[in-house]
Amino acid sequence: MDRSEWMYGMNRVLDLWYLVEVRKFIAAAKAHRERSKWTTTICPCSHCKNLTAFTNDGTVQSHLIQFGFMEGYTV
Repeated sequence: MDRSEWMYGMNRVLDLWYLVEVRKFIAAAKAHRERSKWTTTICPCSHCKNLTAFTNDGTVQSHLIQFGFMEGYTV
């Protein structure tokens, strides 16, 4: 499945596949954060827009479920 399909084309609340993909995204973001020796993950939700960082990956996951990804997110 193309990334833009699940990021922008699914119902964030009703489609279980969206949650599965968000969890994979969070796992990849956590692995990248740990490799980079960072302590926070920048939130790409449509509310934070890559301007807010959190130490808790669960917060980022919750934001992505609640608000969805920011428009045009590619990183």
